[in-house]
Amino acid sequence: MDSRTIIGIDVSKNKLNVAITRDLQVIQEFVVPSDLIGFGQLKRTMMACDSTPEIVFEATGVYSRRLEYFLQQNHLDYHILNPLAAKNRIATGTRARKNDKRDAQRLAISEYTEQLEAFALTYKQDPIYRELTDMNRFYDQLNEDKKRARNRAHRVLQLTFASFSESKDGFNFDNKISWKMLALFPHAQLVRNISDLNELQDKILAAHFKGISPKRAHEYAHKLWKLAAKNADGSPVTSDNTRQTKTLAEQVLALMEQEEDQVKRMTELGKCLPEYTLLQTIPGFGASTTIRLISELGDIRRFKTRQQLNSFIGIDLTEMDSGDHQSVRHITKHGNPHARRILYWTIILMINPKMADSHIRDGYQKRRGDGPKKPLIVKEMDHLIKTILYLVKTNQPYSYELAPQRK
Repeated sequence: MDSRTIIGIDVSKNKLNVAITRDLQVIQEFVVPSDLIGFGQLKRTMMACDSTPEIVFEATGVYSRRLEYFLQQNHLDYHILNPLAAKNRIATGTRARKNDKRDAQRLAISEYTEQLEAFALTYKQDPIYRELTDMNRFYDQLNEDKKRARNRAHRVLQLTFASFSESKDGFNFDNKISWKMLALFPHAQLVRNISDLNELQDKILAAHFKGISPKRAHEYAHKLWKLAAKNADGSPVTSDNTRQTKTLAEQVLALMEQEEDQVKRMTELGKCLPEYTLLQTIPGFGASTTIRLISELGDIRRFKTRQQLNSFIGIDLTEMDSGDHQSVRHITKHGNPHARRILYWTIILMINPKMADSHIRDGYQKRRGDGPKKPLIVKEMDHLIKTILYLVKTNQPYSYELAPQRK
């Protein structure tokens, strides 16, 4: 067997702990800063090795991204471990003596047994996928900010215009126009101060909201008139709560627009990818869902099996059976939570009776009386992943007639 030189790197915020091993023996250890000077020193050390070294390190978010980018720019192959795989390797032995130095050693030495042949990057993703991932993570941050602003607005709204969002006759806050109306009339008294319905309609038209015709403005004016008339105020119109309601409504609107702009930028970047068109042939896959799912899954062609993709997403099942004991199986949730969330809500959309026919909806309808709803959705996520992988690898559009029949 040929001699192997493996370099294990423990990546932290400001430094790299490096352990160079040859045939299961540590021959050199050092620490370098996690900057261009340290990366340069690491490269020179690698070039001085007798044989081409193999590099292994753990994915530690933004910190390991700098090292990964440097290795890519210098055309150096590496093996990057997901945090769970790295944890399992490092955990071998006692955890009482865990430190960065020992972690680097364990990553290198375990590579000999876990990766029997020299690892090389056999499939390199287009940089577009990495850029899309970063863009989608920012979209998720905007979405979280929007949720917080919405919750705060709902709280203060109980003091200024509680009937505005009532379940039966109120405004639907999933629509931008509802937030625009709230920003225009953050307190019920502002509506009641207008004595004429036509004057209220004119005020709405004067705001120049996009897509608001005189007829639609009249409908909104009538709706606001009725809601304001029955509202029980919790604070006077002069209260600072009125200003807070207006400010929060404007924040939600701004975040909604930023989300839309981010999806447009993602679409513009990723529409050249062949799977962008293919996935939209699946019922329930709109442009936004498609580009966001691609951004989280990356280049699906790098996965050889559905099981690998399931593990990446985190819907592979746990198994803890022993003797006569059989445990209840649950998904591991060790994978990508962003992709898992997108897939979950995509299934919710696909099983809607109003959606076009698909084998996913057929499978759910046949089993929906067998037990709880959520496990059935997870099962359909698995079938959807299988379909996506097949379509992308064979470069075929979705066909309901050719889809496998579910028993």
